[in-house]
Amino acid sequence: MSFQSESMIYFRDLHELEDYYEKFKIYQKWKITDEDVNIRGNIVRNADYIKFFRNKFNEKNLFRRSVSIAELVSFIDSYYLMRKIIVKLRQEITAIEFTNFSLVSEYRIKMSKNRRIDFMFLYKSKILLVEFRITNKFPNQGSTWQRKETELIIYKELLTNYIKDKEIYIYAFLGMPEYKNNQKIVKNIKYNDTNIGHFVEYIKSFIIN
Repeated sequence: MSFQSESMIYFRDLHELEDYYEKFKIYQKWKITDEDVNIRGNIVRNADYIKFFRNKFNEKNLFRRSVSIAELVSFIDSYYLMRKIIVKLRQEITAIEFTNFSLVSEYRIKMSKNRRIDFMFLYKSKILLVEFRITNKFPNQGSTWQRKETELIIYKELLTNYIKDKEIYIYAFLGMPEYKNNQKIVKNIKYNDTNIGHFVEYIKSFIIN
C-alpha cells in the first residue's frame, strides 16, 4: 500500500532525508537545548525551514488547528535525531541494505482522530514505527518511555486493522537536551549517542535480519 497520501513527507530512500537537511542547513544550526520549546521556537520563528514545515503540516491538514511553534520545535528535534540515526545506520549496514529503506514522516493513521506516528521505516515486508520524546531529567525516563511505548502499541493495533501483509515493529526513542546556556551537556550527548547505537542495533537485528 502507499503511505504518501496520509503522510506529511514520504522519503523514497534515506538519502532524501539528508537532502532535506542540506537544503535548509538544519543540521549545522539546530541544537536541542534545555530551554522551553516556546522560547526556542521564538528564536527561529521566521527561519525558512520553520515556514516550510508549517506549510507542510497545514497543507496536509495534520492538525485540527494551525500547528504551534512548540510543536514545530519538537518535530525538528525529532528530525535532528533521525538524521544522526541515519548517519550511524549507513556506517553499520551494506549499501544495498541502506537503499532498501524508505521513510515516512508524520503518518496519519486511518480513522484514528488524526493520530500520527513520528516516523515509519519501511523495509521489504516490515514496518518499524518510531516515536521520539525529549526528556530533561534522567529520573523521568522510565515513565516517559512507558508512555511512549504504550502509544506505539496502540498505533500498531490501529494499523493492523488495515495493514495485513506487513510485520509491524515499534521503537520508542528518548533523547535529552544537548546544550544549556549554549554550552554542551557532555553526559546528555553521550546518552543520545548511546541510544542511537542501541537503535541501530535494533534495526540490524530485527528489521534487516
